[in-house]
Amino acid sequence: MKHSLITYALTCATLLGLPASAGADTLVERQAKVSAAVEKTRPAVVAIQSRSARGMGSGSGVIVSGDGLVLTAAHVVDAAGSEKDGEGGEVSVVLSDGREVKGKVLGRDRQRDSAMVQIVEGKDWPHAELAPADSIKKGEWCIAMGHPGGYDPQRGAPVRVGRVWLNNDKAFFRSDCTVSGGDSGGPLFDLEGRVIGIHSNISMNVSENRHVPIGVFHEDWERLKKGDVWGDAKRLLADAEDLRPKKNEKKSEPKPKDEPKTEDPAPSAPAKGDVWLGIKMDQADGGVMVHEIIEGSPAKNAGLQLEDVITKIDGKAVGSTGDVASRVRAAAAGDKLKFTVKRGGKEQDIEVTLAARP
Repeated sequence: MKHSLITYALTCATLLGLPASAGADTLVERQAKVSAAVEKTRPAVVAIQSRSARGMGSGSGVIVSGDGLVLTAAHVVDAAGSEKDGEGGEVSVVLSDGREVKGKVLGRDRQRDSAMVQIVEGKDWPHAELAPADSIKKGEWCIAMGHPGGYDPQRGAPVRVGRVWLNNDKAFFRSDCTVSGGDSGGPLFDLEGRVIGIHSNISMNVSENRHVPIGVFHEDWERLKKGDVWGDAKRLLADAEDLRPKKNEKKSEPKPKDEPKTEDPAPSAPAKGDVWLGIKMDQADGGVMVHEIIEGSPAKNAGLQLEDVITKIDGKAVGSTGDVASRVRAAAAGDKLKFTVKRGGKEQDIEVTLAARP
């Protein structure tokens, strides 16, 4: 089953017409590389669980040293971490075999969404190798792993195969690997099994998923390891926005000096789909559960809460996270959607006014 799933992912990526890498392998050769990389790295992929006043949170991470140093995303551990440098909070690190061990939150760069956790018990942990800082190349094959929806002993860490499709000198890069809620903080590997990035912002659109480049960790290694906390999380999405492909972007032509000035035309109405809700979701019985809410988002402003189970939108049943995503994308900024949620065993309706993507 494992090999057939990897073959399926590779075949889909090939059929999508993704750019070819130099010296491209055959599909069989590439499948063998992916299988070998997964075999080597899967024991190092962990789930990270934290508790706060808002409830239980779950994300992912990857062990990168034998003494138990874990790389993850800042927003995964922020709720458990202390504001003071060197005084990180505690999280539970769930290993690939299901064992839970204690982890101490170390440093966090909230703007670039990088963080470290130190396992505080045991030794000689399985760990993954780090890629060099300049190793991320557009068009290269990559492997996404993590624990979407939390650790599942019957499934382990799922494997998603894709390619890097956008990379520059900003804080994030993009791949077309499918990642979802709970994958945040998990690793993106190259075909040699080296960590090239950490999953950061997970979108309802696969092409919008962003990863923290491994170079960010190389650059700030000592600060993160000693427990420094810095950066403004409010800038996370703003900086990520710099990587968003601009639709119909054209270079402006210079106007003749003697051309009279004209007033700017009135802005057009926001296009459908260019909106946001501001939640991360997991599959749940009877709908989807909210497991993270972004401050200042339409969802937060409307009163959605952690562990709400969304069962309907505008009276239509919700069966998957994809249902929520498609209904939000079909709307425009300013549209109101009625969310029916289960909270504390009771159903209630919450009206959410969608806003333009920040």
